Amino acid sequence: MENSLLTARGRRTLPKQTRLAKRADYLRTYESGRKYFSRFSVLFIADNQMTFSRLGITATKKAGKANIRNRLKRWTREVWRAHREPLALDLQRADFVVNIKPSAARASFTDFKSDLVALFRRAATSLQ
Repeated sequence: MENSLLTARGRRTLPKQTRLAKRADYLRTYESGRKYFSRFSVLFIADNQMTFSRLGITATKKAGKANIRNRLKRWTREVWRAHREPLALDLQRADFVVNIKPSAARASFTDFKSDLVALFRRAATSLQ
């Protein structure tokens, strides 16, 4: 699947089908899913009926201005892209929603990454 992530320009992106886009999907994940807390984010996971996992990201204005929120969302997508295969997150057939906490705005990428990887790892082991 890694090759399918390469676009015409050679960039690695999240394919449209693996993104949560509809409000109803977010609400279903919040209401029926499990919660996992960490220092910089809250992770919600709910089963889906698809053959792959999907990712949704939220960052409220409490986290900062648009450029800060966008940076945090880019970081989250990068951590997901780099660790979803080693942690077998695609095999879980679940919807993952990452709510970024305001405290993440002051974090370095290294701290944010290690925190989010630990959160994904904890969630992946509990799903198996």
